[in-house]
Amino acid sequence: MKKIIFDLEWNQPTNSPASKLLPHGEIIQIGFIVTDDENRITDKIELMIRPVCYKRMNPYVSTLTGIKQSDINKGMTFAEAIGIMAEYFSPDTVLITWGDDDMPIMRDNLAFHGIDGIALPVHYNLQRIYSAQTGSQQAQIGLKTALENLGITDEIKAHDALNDAYMTYLIAEKLDLEKGIADYSKRIVVKPSKTVVQPWENYTPICTANVETNIKPAGLADVCRKVHLCCPACGIDYSGAELVRHGKCSFIAAAGCEDHEAVFIRYELKSGLLSVSCFEMNEEFEKIYKNRLRIKARNARIRETRKKMSGERND
Repeated sequence: MKKIIFDLEWNQPTNSPASKLLPHGEIIQIGFIVTDDENRITDKIELMIRPVCYKRMNPYVSTLTGIKQSDINKGMTFAEAIGIMAEYFSPDTVLITWGDDDMPIMRDNLAFHGIDGIALPVHYNLQRIYSAQTGSQQAQIGLKTALENLGITDEIKAHDALNDAYMTYLIAEKLDLEKGIADYSKRIVVKPSKTVVQPWENYTPICTANVETNIKPAGLADVCRKVHLCCPACGIDYSGAELVRHGKCSFIAAAGCEDHEAVFIRYELKSGLLSVSCFEMNEEFEKIYKNRLRIKARNARIRETRKKMSGERND
């Protein structure tokens, strides 16, 4: 069995709207490693691709991957790149990636470029094989973490397609890959879908308030900040209520007074009515709030990076 371990990097729109045909991204780099029946590397190839949809390099993607505008400008066409990769396809070839993101992106790009003459080999997500053979409880464990857990200390720059493919290969070397592939279908369990119950649906609020408003979702934050909230136990105004978006029409916050327990606050706009509910803070609410704070901080860093990159281009 010949194995092709590969990774993709893809560009995303900057200020232009996302393409309906390529909503998730346009491939700009393919890195892959070919191994023989005994898992020995026979080829290592990295291909840079010149995009035709998202032609301007996204500043965030550039910072993450190190790929510059000049790199993609000199790249080959996607058809040429996938043609080179397809030369290694055969009836006994399998594709291996770390995670489930690359294959949908690959299929989207094949469809976008009208390439229907290339049949992709069977695909296996090594992340699942790793979890099964190491007993990991993390379904989305990162490459670096998996390497460290397996005692692999190679210093390799991440978010480069060939480097990520090589790190995936190093992990595969530590696993029983043949058994993992043989057992693969046994571990795919399709669970019936069910409605997700949010934590605030399971708890009785300490207090609630309703405010009639004709504000639209874009102005919701300003209205939420003007809502007067005080501790029901002592009447002192709550402080520290930093708003964090939690959906198009809702915000959450954590607040408290000096003498009583902190509370979790949820604001929801629905049919012209702003509903505000305060709950006793617990681990579930705290986890949701902290996670949203991390997302907010990450998005702020991304915006700042884009701003700096934009300023450098203007200079």
